[in-house]
Amino acid sequence: MKTFIAIAFLILSSAVYADTEATFALPSGVSVKITEANFDTKLFKIAGCTDTAGFCFINGRVPSGVAFGLPKTYVKRIVVSYQGHAYPLEASDMFDAWHGRALEQNGAIRYFGGKCYDQKNCQFRGLFSDAAGSFVAEWRIVNGLAIRTVLSSSDDIVQLFRQHIDPPEYN
Repeated sequence: MKTFIAIAFLILSSAVYADTEATFALPSGVSVKITEANFDTKLFKIAGCTDTAGFCFINGRVPSGVAFGLPKTYVKRIVVSYQGHAYPLEASDMFDAWHGRALEQNGAIRYFGGKCYDQKNCQFRGLFSDAAGSFVAEWRIVNGLAIRTVLSSSDDIVQLFRQHIDPPEYN
């Protein structure tokens, strides 16, 4: 009986703490993998949380994806792959981001877009979270170096990315 209880505990605890992955292909042929994990307060510096304010600072910043309180998940990593090249994208400060959703919702909205112009130059945009905690991110890969150029919860920028999830063409 003790063995059964120990095994059941291990199974349940691993399910609670298991990472979730969303993998999809963009219309441009780029593969994307987003890995999220359950938020663990021991991994982050938390400040400012009170029962009355409801706002928290995580690692000294207002967290993207959280309207108030603490998040349930954080993004551990985002990796894009194209023609045998894989690029990790900056994923810090991104919380309650994907929740295992599909790439598109009813053909009306796509949550991630972008493309590679060649094996070492790409650009991507993502629309994350939902409702009050929505935020966007944009990355550029220039000569093989990935840089996050935007991380914002500004309503204007969120609406812009919602309407134009694929970045503009650059010459």
